[in-house]
Amino acid sequence: MKTSLDTGLRGIVQLAWPTVLSCVIGNGFRINDQFWVQGLGPEAQAAIGSSTVVVILNFALIFVAIGGSVPLVARATGAQDNQQRDDVIRHTALIASCIALFLTIFGWLLTPLITRAFNVEPGVAPLMSEYVRTIYLCSLPLVFAPLVDNFLISMGNTRLPMWLQCFAVVSNLALNPLFIYGWGDWQGMGIAGAALATGLSRGGAATLGIFVLMKTYKISLFKFFRPRAQQVLKILRLGTPTALSIAVYAGVYFALFALVIGELGRDVGAGFSIGFNVFESVSYPFFLGIAVAGASLVGRCLGANQQDSAWRAVVIVRRIGRVVGLCFALTFWFGAPWIAPWFTDDPGVLAETLSYVSILGWSQLLVSEEAINERVLLGAGHPKAIFWISTLGNGLRIPLALLAATYLGYGAIGVWWVINITTLLKGGLFFLEVQRGYWVRPIGAQRV
Repeated sequence: MKTSLDTGLRGIVQLAWPTVLSCVIGNGFRINDQFWVQGLGPEAQAAIGSSTVVVILNFALIFVAIGGSVPLVARATGAQDNQQRDDVIRHTALIASCIALFLTIFGWLLTPLITRAFNVEPGVAPLMSEYVRTIYLCSLPLVFAPLVDNFLISMGNTRLPMWLQCFAVVSNLALNPLFIYGWGDWQGMGIAGAALATGLSRGGAATLGIFVLMKTYKISLFKFFRPRAQQVLKILRLGTPTALSIAVYAGVYFALFALVIGELGRDVGAGFSIGFNVFESVSYPFFLGIAVAGASLVGRCLGANQQDSAWRAVVIVRRIGRVVGLCFALTFWFGAPWIAPWFTDDPGVLAETLSYVSILGWSQLLVSEEAINERVLLGAGHPKAIFWISTLGNGLRIPLALLAATYLGYGAIGVWWVINITTLLKGGLFFLEVQRGYWVRPIGAQRV
């Protein structure tokens, strides 16, 4: 017997608020790093900003496993098919283990090449290389921590991932100053210490989450099983479009750094880093948290064959996202002059930070629209449009940014407005794609 799912405003808010806090708290890692490395100088802050693109690119590969499991676990949970749910989770864990091994080996070997490709200033390059190489050594916990969180959220448990994130971020907050600056006679590890603190704190949270999956949900993650190629391919097929869209997003920012931002000087690079890692690392997790909760509910409604409920969930989640987007636009415009000085006392960096944040404030409502409609498609198990819309919108940023910054002479301001314009394009296309309604069909059904 299938249970009725609460798709009213109150039910969605109760589901979404822990996910929002989980995503916001999870991005505390970036804020922690940005705050604590300021004692190492503006070069270290710029290195963290450049490294963020690498971390996003890594996450694209990780999301092959996450994105493939989310709709399958959600639909199996909605249908109350625990055997299918557990089978998906075990296969996904196997895929994730292979991804972690790949990142550890090849990331370590390719770090010098990655750093050179970013075309950062000479003082930034060695710090970036040190941070990125250490991140790759921590690939196993960095893969499994978000994977476990998404397993739980797909099953409708949004509160436990929130507490796991709290544990991880508090641990990171305590470990960062210790590993960066040392204690007593120990001088610390510098910027590499920030990366190691991230890996250790994520690892602790992932271990606790795996314990809960095994004890509370009775999922035998380490039980020997014979992997089925059909299940592996199904997970990869569902996860790859969104993973590729994340990779394109990271690749676009990689190109922007190499071709435009890196050429505009240290102040622009550090200002972008603070704006991206402090302001947008708070606003976007709010949008993402609402979107992820909505995706979980949509997937479980469809698994329970409640298509009308899935549509009601989409309508209400969109409304919530728009209100939150407007609130963040106001925060960017009026709160930035009070917040930014906490992260830099360099006049040039501060000016560039405020420029970035004030301009990106105009697109916060659109970012919310994009995130929510994208996750509806993912949660329903129809992710193909995610790739082409994201690729189109993000890909346009490179030629338009070069045109605005270099040929038209608008510099960094031109780049930031290009980001706004392309966000408008993506948000509109995702909205129209969801309105087509084909996503209510079973996974694998063709679009019309």
